[in-house]
Amino acid sequence: MVVVGGTLAGAADPGGPGRLWAVPAVPVRPSVDLLPALVVYFGGLIILVRAWLLLRREHLIRNGGVPVLVVVGIIVVWALPMLVGPPLGSRDVYAYAAQGRLADQGFDVYDEGPGELGAGDPVLAPVDPLYWESPVLYGPVFVALSSAVSEITGDHVVAAVFGFRVLAVLGLVVTALAVFDLSRGLGRDPTDALILAIANPLVLFHLVSGAHNEAIMLAFLVGGVAVGRRRGPFVHLGIALCAFAAVIKIPALLAVPFIGWHWAVEADGRWRRWGRAAFTGLEAIAVMTVAGRLTGWGWGWVEAMADSRPVDAYLSVTRVFGGGLSLLTGLDGDLVVGGARLLGYLAALAVTAVLLLRDRQSWPTALAWSLLLWAVLHPTTQPWYLTWGLVLLAASTAGARNRGLVAVCAVAMFVVLPIGPQLGLVLLDNNSSSRLAVAFVALAVLTFSPRPVAAPRTRRDLRSDTVSVIVPTRHEQPNIEPFVRELIAATDSDVLAGRRLEILYVDDSDDDTPRTIRRVARAVAVGELPIGSDRGPVEVTMLHRQRVDRWGGLGGAVVDGFARATGSVAVVMDGDLQHPATDVGRLVGCIDGRTSLAVASRRIPGGSDGEGLTPTRWVLSRAAARLARTMFPRRVGRIGDPLSGFFAVDLASVDLNRLCPDGFKILIELLATHPQARVVEVPFRFAGRLQGMSKATANEATRFLGHLLDVRIRTTRWWAGASLTPRMVERSGRAIASS
Repeated sequence: MVVVGGTLAGAADPGGPGRLWAVPAVPVRPSVDLLPALVVYFGGLIILVRAWLLLRREHLIRNGGVPVLVVVGIIVVWALPMLVGPPLGSRDVYAYAAQGRLADQGFDVYDEGPGELGAGDPVLAPVDPLYWESPVLYGPVFVALSSAVSEITGDHVVAAVFGFRVLAVLGLVVTALAVFDLSRGLGRDPTDALILAIANPLVLFHLVSGAHNEAIMLAFLVGGVAVGRRRGPFVHLGIALCAFAAVIKIPALLAVPFIGWHWAVEADGRWRRWGRAAFTGLEAIAVMTVAGRLTGWGWGWVEAMADSRPVDAYLSVTRVFGGGLSLLTGLDGDLVVGGARLLGYLAALAVTAVLLLRDRQSWPTALAWSLLLWAVLHPTTQPWYLTWGLVLLAASTAGARNRGLVAVCAVAMFVVLPIGPQLGLVLLDNNSSSRLAVAFVALAVLTFSPRPVAAPRTRRDLRSDTVSVIVPTRHEQPNIEPFVRELIAATDSDVLAGRRLEILYVDDSDDDTPRTIRRVARAVAVGELPIGSDRGPVEVTMLHRQRVDRWGGLGGAVVDGFARATGSVAVVMDGDLQHPATDVGRLVGCIDGRTSLAVASRRIPGGSDGEGLTPTRWVLSRAAARLARTMFPRRVGRIGDPLSGFFAVDLASVDLNRLCPDGFKILIELLATHPQARVVEVPFRFAGRLQGMSKATANEATRFLGHLLDVRIRTTRWWAGASLTPRMVERSGRAIASS
């Protein structure tokens, strides 16, 4: 659908009978009515993106259930139509062919544009006239490759396109191998890395169909990073590969300081570190100099880039910002846009410096973010520029949720037309608003799907004489024994009298917290921590989740606790002593057969934040609660404190298959996915933290916003689609349990 729709919409010339596709003329002439052709084209994109989302969700739900060979086969099947169809999304590959022909004929491509070929040259005909006078802005290695393709294909433009596609496919094969190796070396899921990086529709569309030279650059860039993260002589090979990638396209040069600095900080002494850093720069310059000499093009490309004037790309953030500021202030447009572009460069440089100096252990991820930032702030931003960083980010974060990465790639697929933005003007000039509305509705239908109905997964093996207190922890070693003592002391109440108390720690710690939990559990078992004759038995158990099983953050730990707990009533509370143990009995007493969820609330009369929140966190907490209630006015808006982490629940009423939390706020997940639950609120006073540090960070705030959006999608009746958050409850079965 993508290839056929794009071909009919003007990516191929309509006057080419008997050919697979013919080279389009300038301006573009659609073969059929443009509107239905674009409906087919965008409809195909919708289906392709959803198929990609479903492939990744299937892989993660089944915990690596899609074999790597199946993923490779899917990539091949998706790529084949794009490999044989006309170039979609841009005309750059035609410009590559013209520039290669110019170089092959002996012109200085860094001083003259393709227009020197003459208007009658068939290779020049499909090139956008905007670029006829523009010199080449790519490195000498790509110019040499373009010249070689031109020498082989001559006047045959279609053959030249396929020549560049062969180079692009070879580059992607090498990139895929490097992604697989890098992700495995970083302890990530290599199959998921291939799904994110190579099966990505953005990569297939722009690097296979569009044959952009990013494919060749990425082969050396990702390969250099994969090699450079190793020690010894591999560091120098990695630097050389990344420097070589830069003489294909300059953004790859950014990898050199990241590899070099990572190597330099391992040295003893300041002078040795600076010496290694200087050697890194000299090594990169040497590689680039040799490449320029061997290709015969020297350093002319640097001067050409310095003298170039950016094209006014409609996707450029700095162009849009500068243009908008010019309209508001009345200042000279060129001056303001130039200033905005300069600010963009300075911002990208500053953030890159921070990432370089701070993220030593995770420098491939830091490099990926830096490349993405440069792509977004580039004066002529294009969707395929995102591949600079997304391939590395996919390799270094595979297996994580990556909602932002997935969403950006999915959206970026729809911001270009089959053969350039001029088609949009043709579309608006030749169609009424009613026809456009009908086409929009037709495409919107493809994004709809009923919410999938999963078989409920509820607990029926629960003990009515047991109350399970689920305590998610991470690095809370100093608080373990005080918490257990306080909880045991506070359970002398009529509600809990004679009932067995299970304190279940679900621990994600990498320090000595698990050892402390085991010590306290033994102390309770042998009576070193007295229980008292009027209380039921107390047992401390632990579910320690290894790194690979830590899905969903704190919320995922609570769901794993729900699956492991033995009591019919479960109380969820923090282990940092901010939730008063004296209120556990009050919450449990509210679960009476009709009420299935009792929430300890700070936002009703009698409740208070106390000393538990700083002024800044208080403001953010109020804003987050208001946002949650706004997005879910009936489900979450029925209580005053939806961000509470202290509540009791009737476990038999919880459908574990509905729960797919991400981050701290498991209560919002419960409320949104269980609208039938009857809820009551109990006031409580939030206490100050006695020991340890809060886990609330800017990253958790981002996860919270993403989680709200994900829950909104999952609980919407007609737009369930391919949820960006996979359900990974099955992973809890591999967690290591100990008591």
